[in-house]
Amino acid sequence: MTLLGHKDAGIVATEVIMTRQLHGGSFLIVEGEDDHKFWSPRVAPGQCELVIGNGKPNVEGAIARLDMSRFRGALGVVDDDFDGLKGRSRPSPNLIATDTHDLECTLIRSPALERVLAELGTSAKIREMEERQGHSIRDSLLERGLEFGRLRWVAQRRGWEIPFEKLGPERFLKRETWLVLRNELHDAAVETGAVPSIGDLRAALETLPVADPWLVCQGHDLVSILRIGLMRMLGSLKPSKGVDDIAAMLRSAFDDQELHGGHFGAAIRGWEQANTPYLVL
Repeated sequence: MTLLGHKDAGIVATEVIMTRQLHGGSFLIVEGEDDHKFWSPRVAPGQCELVIGNGKPNVEGAIARLDMSRFRGALGVVDDDFDGLKGRSRPSPNLIATDTHDLECTLIRSPALERVLAELGTSAKIREMEERQGHSIRDSLLERGLEFGRLRWVAQRRGWEIPFEKLGPERFLKRETWLVLRNELHDAAVETGAVPSIGDLRAALETLPVADPWLVCQGHDLVSILRIGLMRMLGSLKPSKGVDDIAAMLRSAFDDQELHGGHFGAAIRGWEQANTPYLVL
């Protein structure tokens, strides 16, 4: 069940409380539509009701309100974003987060990537790219994604409000070579006016600590990089196939056994044991 239109944390919490009159099982509050599409075929039928929170702050805020009212049976799931790198812990035992930057990173880290490559890619091109790069396509995605992820991370650390919707891989990844135009990307970031100077940007990037690339890279960037690669260097994907189409294929290709045997499965089982009789999976 979802309410149409604008939501804030209070509306999300109220939606859960009102739905309790019709549903005696658990509630899984997710950030957005894509998360709903991922979880909908995977939660326990009849046991778990999905609620879209319209953003991470709303999910966390709704859980905080439900905790205050001692409501039982509601679990929120959010993207880690940069929380793990900041050392920020979850504010409630009724919240779990991805163990990568976001859900799309989790999908690309899994064998779902190989399944999508088999469906959309050209095996000879993929093999040639892996031989040339000396590592897997997954590692190549991370290598390119870090150029954007590190810029996002440094902006978050410095409080630079860079308009990343204008600085994505679609603009700064060459389709002909599948290489990031790093200097052009950095120059464009400075030209937005959000960064004091190119010197400040380079110095800030150099001071970033070494970190798990799966926590640094943003999933949407990785899917966009994958799409651009599939258009020429990894396959012959038609331009009409968009990022949302690739993301949908990754969600569908993610095996339920990987969910149950991985981070999400362990976290949800732990929550279920602490919140008997409520079930999510």
